[in-house]
Amino acid sequence: MKLVGFGCSFTYGSELVDPKLGNEYHHANTRYRNNNVWLGRLANNLGYQFDNLAEPANSNFAIAQQVSTYFLNTYDSQDKIIICIGWTEKTRMSWYTNNTWTHNGFAGDNHGWPQSAREWVIKSDKESYDMYTDNAKFIVNSICKSMNIPVIQFNALGHHKATQYSNYFIDGNSMDSMLRRAIAEDNRLDLIAKNGHPNEAGHEYFTIRLTEFVKSHIITQ
Repeated sequence: MKLVGFGCSFTYGSELVDPKLGNEYHHANTRYRNNNVWLGRLANNLGYQFDNLAEPANSNFAIAQQVSTYFLNTYDSQDKIIICIGWTEKTRMSWYTNNTWTHNGFAGDNHGWPQSAREWVIKSDKESYDMYTDNAKFIVNSICKSMNIPVIQFNALGHHKATQYSNYFIDGNSMDSMLRRAIAEDNRLDLIAKNGHPNEAGHEYFTIRLTEFVKSHIITQ
């Protein structure tokens, strides 16, 4: 069995840097980052393989498109997988051009359609962000249901509810809020890195609780 993960920096593992590498955030750090992020830890707890396809600053719109692309171009019907989603803050936006995603920013001249992107962001309101995220979740859950593939999903950032989907971990809360609440209740805990992402202890704290949920709700041992 393999866990296939999608999400933003909370699933990518930003700020998880091997102490032996100093400030190296790139290829040399990939194994350390993947092994210490919640997805790698969960796979290890379950005895599964994993593939981390998350991207820093990803939007929910992009996450849904990336899951769709995975099923169109990579998935084999013989594969035994569980799709894992760490949904992000609803207001994040993404653009796709020249075979790459641009996340969480205003599209400039190098990325095309600067005026359209500017108008899109200026005129978007709370209802539109809700709609983009609701649509993204509908796409992912519909694909997985049609193929009888389990889904592990939760909010990494943001407080959007998804009560229409079963097996949604800490629905209405987020990984970020869980860690911050734990710190508020016990100031001895050190769970968040300097730029706001979970550190190694934060990913471990979250994964312990997620593992218990997965074993009782997603996977029949």
